[in-house]
Amino acid sequence: MMKNYMQLFGLWTILLAYMPLQAQSSKEIEEAPFYLSMEQALKEPEKVYKLDLTWQYMLDVPAGMEKFINLRELNLGWNKLSVLPKELMQLGNLKKLALNNNARLNLKKVLKQLTEITGLQELSIGWEEMDAIPHEVIGLQSLESLQIICDSTLNTDQMFLELGNLPRLQKLTLLRNNFRSIGENIRYLENLTELNLSGNLLKELPSRINRLKKIRVLNLQANGFQDIPANITGMKDLTELNISTNQLTSLNSRISAFENLRVLNLSENSIREVSNKLSNLSSLRTLNLSRNDIQEVPSNLGDLDKLEELDLSYNSLTDLPQSIANIKSLRTLNLGGNLNVNFLKYFKSVTGEQYFIRLLELDLTGNKLDSLPLAISQMRNLQKLHLSNNILMFVADDFAKLSKLTELDIAGNELRAIPKGIMNMPGLERLVLDFNKISQIPEEIKQMTHLKEISLRYNPLSENEVNKLRELLPNVKVIR
Repeated sequence: MMKNYMQLFGLWTILLAYMPLQAQSSKEIEEAPFYLSMEQALKEPEKVYKLDLTWQYMLDVPAGMEKFINLRELNLGWNKLSVLPKELMQLGNLKKLALNNNARLNLKKVLKQLTEITGLQELSIGWEEMDAIPHEVIGLQSLESLQIICDSTLNTDQMFLELGNLPRLQKLTLLRNNFRSIGENIRYLENLTELNLSGNLLKELPSRINRLKKIRVLNLQANGFQDIPANITGMKDLTELNISTNQLTSLNSRISAFENLRVLNLSENSIREVSNKLSNLSSLRTLNLSRNDIQEVPSNLGDLDKLEELDLSYNSLTDLPQSIANIKSLRTLNLGGNLNVNFLKYFKSVTGEQYFIRLLELDLTGNKLDSLPLAISQMRNLQKLHLSNNILMFVADDFAKLSKLTELDIAGNELRAIPKGIMNMPGLERLVLDFNKISQIPEEIKQMTHLKEISLRYNPLSENEVNKLRELLPNVKVIR
C-alpha cells in the first residue's frame, strides 16, 4: 500500500513540475522574436519559433532547416526559390508559411509537398504573373487561412471551385491583385468568416456572395465602390466592415442592415451626407468617418451608446451634435482638421462631469485654435491630448487638473515658453513641443518627476539651455 502511495506521490510531483513548464513554453512561443538570418537562428535552433528570411534573394532554402523542431512560423517570401527541400516537410510544428513572390516555384509540386505538413494552418502563395491555382491545393485539408497573389486575369471561378474543397478554410485574402470582377463561384466558400478584397479595382460584387452567411470580417478597402454593395446587406452577422478609400459620396440607409457591426471604417471617401439610420448600429464600437467631405453628422449619433472610438477628423464640419458628449462609453475622439467648428463654443456647451467621463484620448490637431476650451481640463480620465498644428500661445493653469494625462503633443504652435499649466501636470510622461518658439528652459521643469521623454526640435534653444534641461531632468530622454 505504501509502495503504491509513493508511486502516486512521485507521479503527482512529476506532473506538478511539468505543468509550469508547459505554461512557460506557451508564453515563450507567443512572445518569441523573429530570427532574421539562418546564421543567427542556427546558434540556438531549439529556441526558434519564428523565422523571417524574406528579401534575401535565395535560390535555395539554406541547409539546416530540419533543426528548427519548434518552428511555428516561416516566411520565405520575396526570394528566387524554385524548389523546397524535403527537410522542410519534417517541421511538424509549422503552422504558418509564406512563399509569396517566388516566381520560379513549381507551385504544383510545392503544394503536393506541403500536404506532408499536416498541421499547416496559414499559407501565402503566388506572384503577380501567376494565372492559375493548381488543383493540388485541395490537399491542404488543415488550411484555415490563405493569401493568394496573382495576375488580374486569373480565373477566379475556377479558383473558388478548388478552394471550396478546403473544409477548414475561414480566411481568404486576395488583396492588390487588380481584379475588376470576381466570379459567382465564391458561394462555394461557405465556411469563410473573413474575406479581404482590398486593393483591387472592384466596383461591384457577385450577387451570390450573399450566400456567405458566416462572414464576420469584410475588407473592401481601396477599390472603386460608389456605394455599399446591396448584395452584402444579407450578411447579418458581419461585425467588421472596411470600405475606406473608395468613391462613396453618401452613407445611405442601407447601412442599417448591419445590426451586429462593431467596427465600421468609411474613411477616405467623398461622403457628404450621413444617414441618421447610422444610429441603428447599436453594437458599434469603432466608427471612422475621417477624410471625407461631411458637413454635418446626425444629431442622434449619441444613440450609439457602446461606441468607444470615433474619428471625424479632416472633414468639412461646421458644428458637432451635443449628443456625442453623452456617449459614456467613448474612449477616443478625433476631431482634428475641422477648421469651421467653433470648439470653444461646443465644449462650453457640454461642460459638466457627466460629459466625456471615460474619454482617454482627444485629438484637436490642425484646427487653428488660439486658446483651449477650459472644459477639456475637466476630462479627468484623459490620458492623451493631441494639440499640434494650432496657433496656441499659452496653456491655462487649469490644465494641471488633468492628473491622468501621460502624453501631450503641442508641436507646431506659437509657444514662447513652457506653460506652468503643462509643468504642473503630475503624471505627464511624454511631452512634444517641436516647432514652437521656446528659447529658455525654466527651473520649474525639474518638478516633472514622471517625465520620460521631451521633444524640443526646431525651437530656438541654445546648447546651454539644452544642457540645462539635461541637468534638471537627468533621467529624461531629450529629443533635440
